[in-house]
Amino acid sequence: MRRDLEKIDHFHVEQFAYMVQKMDAIKEGHRSLLDNTVFTMGAGLGDGKTHQYDKLPIVTAGSGAGRFETGRLIKCTDGTPLANLWLSYAHLFGMELDRFADSTGPLKELGV
Repeated sequence: MRRDLEKIDHFHVEQFAYMVQKMDAIKEGHRSLLDNTVFTMGAGLGDGKTHQYDKLPIVTAGSGAGRFETGRLIKCTDGTPLANLWLSYAHLFGMELDRFADSTGPLKELGV
């Protein structure tokens, strides 16, 4: 069964990479569609076997039209809600929200 799950995970990562490449090839002015986007892939569980929902694997591609730096690994402190990422995205794109779902604040690592 574990092997089957690995195949499914591999397929999803391949599809994410495929879309990133396609989006990077589409030009929008002096940037690509990928550069103008925030494209995120992740999971709702950090470990499906134990059903823990912390330490979630999240990958983001694109810089949101240059709104944040790419090519970084950000390790959030234990207990950071995923909603903090969504709140950060909202702030990056000009939405003035105090909270989103169970967020505790935007991710400082993104410069928000």
